[in-house]
Amino acid sequence: MFIWYGVGAVAAIVIAWLAALVHASWHAPFGLVPLAVGIALGFVLVKIAATLRVEDSRRKLIVGAILLAVVAVLAEHAWLYLDFRRQWQAARERSPQVAIFRPEFPWSLPEFLENEATPQQVAVWCIDAALIIVSAATTVAVLSRPPASSHQPPTSS
Repeated sequence: MFIWYGVGAVAAIVIAWLAALVHASWHAPFGLVPLAVGIALGFVLVKIAATLRVEDSRRKLIVGAILLAVVAVLAEHAWLYLDFRRQWQAARERSPQVAIFRPEFPWSLPEFLENEATPQQVAVWCIDAALIIVSAATTVAVLSRPPASSHQPPTSS
């Protein structure tokens, strides 16, 4: 199970990076990207469990999916913050006017949150996180069900 968590964390970070690219492109319909992220993460986690032959209980896989979905949420926001820092530097280098009025270094993470975390934005972040977590856990719950056995009803003699 430990290897599943490690590989799952890598998958969560990669999926979060892809989600951050979509968000940064400004083509991210509200709600659809987090659902897609959660479903993709859940699907990948089930496939990893099958490949590694993880025999733990379905409940442990669901709890693991929730934890790894939180990793994905944090990684996505980390990728977006790094993109913000990159854009800050690019704008300073591209425009002398921006360079005059903008500090040389981008905001630190606390400064970024202080300036960007409006009540509306925090609500959107929380809804996105909830959608990712719930869709990942639900996907794992649905896909990790044991196959329906094809037992025959008892025949009377």
